[in-house]
Amino acid sequence: MGLKRKIAIIGGGPAGIVSGKTAMECGYDIVIFDKNEDIGGVWSIKNGKAWDNMKTHISYISMGFSDYFWNVPEERKPFYPSREEMNDYFYNYCVHFNILDKFKLNTNVIEVTQLDDSKRWLIRWCTTTSKLNNDNYNNYDGDYKNNNINEDIFDFVIICSGFFSKKREIKIKDKLNQFNGKIWTSEQYKNPKNYINKRVLVIGGSSSGIEIASDIADVSKKVYVCSKRNSWIVKRGFPYSDLNLPIVDHCILSRDDHYKEIPDIELNIIKNKILNQITQNQRENEYYKMTIPDFKPPQLVFSDNFLDILKSGKIKVTNKSIISCNGNNVNFIDSNNYNCYYDGSDNYTKDNIETIEFDDIICCDGYDIDFSFFDDKIKEAISFDCFYPHMPILLHKHIFSPDLDNIAFVGLYKSSSMFEMEIQARWVVYCWSNLIKPPTREQMLNGISKELEIRKQNEPTDRPQFAIKSPVRYCDEIAKEIGCLPDFEQLKQTDPHLYDILWNKMFHPAAFRLVGPFSNVNAEYHIKNDFNHYFKKLNK
Repeated sequence: MGLKRKIAIIGGGPAGIVSGKTAMECGYDIVIFDKNEDIGGVWSIKNGKAWDNMKTHISYISMGFSDYFWNVPEERKPFYPSREEMNDYFYNYCVHFNILDKFKLNTNVIEVTQLDDSKRWLIRWCTTTSKLNNDNYNNYDGDYKNNNINEDIFDFVIICSGFFSKKREIKIKDKLNQFNGKIWTSEQYKNPKNYINKRVLVIGGSSSGIEIASDIADVSKKVYVCSKRNSWIVKRGFPYSDLNLPIVDHCILSRDDHYKEIPDIELNIIKNKILNQITQNQRENEYYKMTIPDFKPPQLVFSDNFLDILKSGKIKVTNKSIISCNGNNVNFIDSNNYNCYYDGSDNYTKDNIETIEFDDIICCDGYDIDFSFFDDKIKEAISFDCFYPHMPILLHKHIFSPDLDNIAFVGLYKSSSMFEMEIQARWVVYCWSNLIKPPTREQMLNGISKELEIRKQNEPTDRPQFAIKSPVRYCDEIAKEIGCLPDFEQLKQTDPHLYDILWNKMFHPAAFRLVGPFSNVNAEYHIKNDFNHYFKKLNK
């Protein structure tokens, strides 16, 4: 019997975990590399970017994989899981599928190169507990000798290093140089204790900025959020329908809505009008008014209490631009009178400068993909460019490159969910296992051309918040390729209740285990059970 073929998986978060499990059940020998001390990626307890009391934006149903269900009593199922609960879920998943010993933790991958004489891949790595790090190897020439460097050859590679793998450089750091207080990044934030009785400026009005500001508001002396534009502020469980269904699991993920063919601008108008209804008329909110026109792509942030805290006066929002700091003073100017250019230069009039004192600044500038282990040739093949934050790489279905063999990318786009990661991983591994046919070069080039059109929408008000227009149709399209998409028309006849759940009521990952490769006999039970529990919980 020949040796098993080997797959290297870069990243031990949700994408890496589900890719490893999928590869193992197809008979591969795997290694999952991760630079952290424990598994879970963003949700890692020791090294993750989630703060202490952070919860998911969507319910436990969407925050689970299709064939491993939340193994806790019904009354203890966390509707919006916490960081600890998510980490426990990943740990139990790894134990259940026997992949825990496949991790190489505290391991920094420094080079991923395809060998010229084959389609196999060379991986070089070192331990993160040593003094070595990626910066030491950006110009690695192959002659450096160190006992801490290891290497091995793999048949395939799956890149699961995450969309949030590297803190984005602070855009205005030169304007903060003279600030005497403490400057933090969102990556460093864990809880409010460092901000008790302090005057805090939060830079950035996206998810992290809004949530962190809300988290520290009760203990800080004052909190300001500096944001160039406002987003829709949506409560996780705000009831939209008569059935009291929460926003994401119903309104955003209902198949019935996703299969309606609506032009983009018309769809934007519909979404923005619904969001105005959900946010109780944020168009007229005197504290945080939404001013972006309805025909533009909507931008939303989930927060259960930000608007209420804002109304109480514990948080203030400014849309002004920071021009300089002096001691603890931060100087602002009206953004309409300020021009900042890509080279870092700026110009403004010195009239109407507003000065506010702060003790601490928390920079929530977002994250970028870290591909420091790739050479320029590979980066060019995937059109890697962080100038396009919503679409930094161009791949077919965000997974395959027509110019790179035996490598795939899973979960590497903004706001990829666990069910998207899982269906991607299954498609990749099943193609490599010859269970299904891989996409042709022509199909991949066509897919990339569609992604290029989305990339071109790079103006802040034109840029879609999420790279994938419809995660439901995206998953269904891949499921059809795999052979695990249920026949909904047939299901409508044979089991109207199950059909109604999956088409009209909720999106459930286990739908992709009803039929096809590695189907699960318990899938139907768990869909119906979760649906009943879901409604029972919501309608208390």
